Amino acid sequence: MNYRDTLMWKELNEAPAILQTLAQKNAKALAGIAAAAKEAAIAGVYTAARGTSDHAMIYFKYLCEAQCGLPVASGAPSVVTMYGGGLALGKFLTVGCSQSGKAADVLAVIERAKACGAPTVAITNDEESPLAKAADFHLYCNAGEEKSVAATKTFSAQIALARLLAGALSGTPADAAADLAAQCVPVADAVTDEAAKAFAGAEDCFTLGRGITAAIAFECGLKLQETCYIKARAYHSSDFYHGPMAMIGKGTKVILFASGKALGGNAAPLREDSVKCANKMLELGADLYIVTDDAALFAGLPAKVLAVPGGKTEAETAQSLALAAQMLACKTSCLRGLNPDSPRALKKVTVTV
Repeated sequence: MNYRDTLMWKELNEAPAILQTLAQKNAKALAGIAAAAKEAAIAGVYTAARGTSDHAMIYFKYLCEAQCGLPVASGAPSVVTMYGGGLALGKFLTVGCSQSGKAADVLAVIERAKACGAPTVAITNDEESPLAKAADFHLYCNAGEEKSVAATKTFSAQIALARLLAGALSGTPADAAADLAAQCVPVADAVTDEAAKAFAGAEDCFTLGRGITAAIAFECGLKLQETCYIKARAYHSSDFYHGPMAMIGKGTKVILFASGKALGGNAAPLREDSVKCANKMLELGADLYIVTDDAALFAGLPAKVLAVPGGKTEAETAQSLALAAQMLACKTSCLRGLNPDSPRALKKVTVTV
């Protein structure tokens, strides 16, 4: 199967056009959320999501905590649905993120937050979904129907909306990075060809990132699992040193996501940490692939560097890293003789309770 004939490929390439609409489409809701959060004097944010949507919320956590100073808790919906936990969410802006808007457990968290008097936000791709209708405010992906089981354009929209939401809460306008995504598409297409050939024969791998890029590492791992059936494990690189690193041996495939920029402007610690991680993986014999907007940072290292365009900020650069990850998974799946649009045992909408 040619990857260019897949729905996954066609849909991920729609991201630049979708990002063009997000700020204007959601301006009223974003202003309302900022006002409601201020009026409620929120103490923090509580998020509820599963799968790809949860990776978007990991991304949001770093942005919100760094830019707004608000602690963000990644919620466990089972506390509400399985254990009947009486979460005291009254002082937490509660965000439910679900591409379909039909995640029953995420909806239960939003309903619990509303019962506590908390301001609530839904991030979905369906304005008529139960989650969109239940929340006080709805941030709309406006991505059109996504037919491939693998979420691609909706993830691009979710992280862009997360960036816009953090900007609204902090009073610092954010960019949806549509132009950056458009620049990235042909570049990421070119740089992922050889990597896809290498991963076509892989049975397992690790995907790593630190801070914001960890969200992309987790999403890349999921895409390789569901479309390629590769046993991919994603880690925060800082956690990887605490035990899992023992699994690295000669030829172990590792993908490191790294940005040359950092939230807050002081990139030196993050850059040093990325180089340290790369050197450690190589020292252990890993077959290392680095997806980055700063190829010069890894000059001279015997790693395969997949260089993509970077944004004005580390948060914007994540759009490029995500597109590269999606393209790699799509190409690898097809090279393995699989159909990335319809992975075995999976459906487009997964409803957990």
